[in-house]
Amino acid sequence: MISNFTVITVPQWAIFAAITVVIYGWVEKKKAFGIVGSAIMITLALFAGWALYSGVLIPESLFDTTETMDGEQLFLPDELPVEGRMLPFYWALALNGIIALAAMMAEILDRRQTKILKMIMCIIGLLVFFGMIGVARM
Repeated sequence: MISNFTVITVPQWAIFAAITVVIYGWVEKKKAFGIVGSAIMITLALFAGWALYSGVLIPESLFDTTETMDGEQLFLPDELPVEGRMLPFYWALALNGIIALAAMMAEILDRRQTKILKMIMCIIGLLVFFGMIGVARM
């Protein structure tokens, strides 16, 4: 099982750093910063993919499989551990990594779609960032 610090804080800092670097590169018209910001999002997507694949977001004490089921609800949404509530955000981070890869390739190849892809990447990153904050406060 992975710590809550790693599940919540590391992705938030990476999103913050990536969006800051992308915006700085966009304002100052420096291509290298746009590439670095996209690379941070791609690295975060690789982390999210690893977390999803290895199952570190599955809580260890969710329920006991040796007990017989009596038809009651397993748990209420408020009782779901933080790892379980973070699962949709990790899927969004993995999707955002694909968009970031497309934005980075468009940036390297000087395509027109670079700005649109960066905007989509930043918007999804902000939604995930504030969604994680909302889940952490529950």
